[in-house]
Amino acid sequence: FAHNVRIARHRDKFECQMCGNCCRLRIISLTDDDITRLSANGYKDFYVKNKNEYWIKRVKGRCVFLKDDLCSIHEIRPEICRNFPFFKMYGITYCRRLSYCPALEELEKEIKIL
Repeated sequence: FAHNVRIARHRDKFECQMCGNCCRLRIISLTDDDITRLSANGYKDFYVKNKNEYWIKRVKGRCVFLKDDLCSIHEIRPEICRNFPFFKMYGITYCRRLSYCPALEELEKEIKIL
């Protein structure tokens, strides 16, 4: 876990390569604010609800907003997408190490973690 916190300290150097892997390989949860923002921008029928949890709908295993391997809502994307691959747990920001994120691999090389 300490290794993942160390990576997160360099979050400002992380540069998303917009590869779309996270949009293809992850279930994307939504906050109430995400739903409000997307709805206010004219999007409808873009999420599913299970009890008190909301997720972006998937089409053929991909986020419904992934078009031509690019995020079609990048400027108003959900909070979890804005923060990816960084998360908070118990108030501590850490980085979830994922083999499918080339930008994270580049960050690790840059800060000499690999």
